Amino acid sequence: MMNEPSSKPHLAIMVFSVLRVIGSVLLLATGSLAADCQTATVGSPYSTCYDIYTAAKITAAQLSSYNPGLDCSKIQIGQKLCISSGTLPSSAPKPNPDGSCAKYTTIANDYCALIAAKFSITTSQIETWNAGSYKWKGKW
Repeated sequence: MMNEPSSKPHLAIMVFSVLRVIGSVLLLATGSLAADCQTATVGSPYSTCYDIYTAAKITAAQLSSYNPGLDCSKIQIGQKLCISSGTLPSSAPKPNPDGSCAKYTTIANDYCALIAAKFSITTSQIETWNAGSYKWKGKW
């Protein structure tokens, strides 16, 4: 179900294809998908599906069809959504050229599910990739 606010300014859609990984929770990607859809990044304070499909000049049905399984009640700040046909680009961090893991530094109010949503990965992947790393699960 799409959220439709009564009157809000529209979200400016940012189209980009570059992943920015910042530094500290270790994340290692296992693969990537073809990147051929235009994306919009969910942003505050206009972070509803309504804001996104309206700003992108598409319909609610199109947004849903471009993002199978989309649950508008669970979208997160920083999450990418397709606003055109195609495949959502992978946001999963890539290993560094030297083979070491990519890093992400957590910020205030970060938690595994939020980080997973930001990178279009699962919390299970975060757990697996970090199982033996320093400062993971009570080792601090």
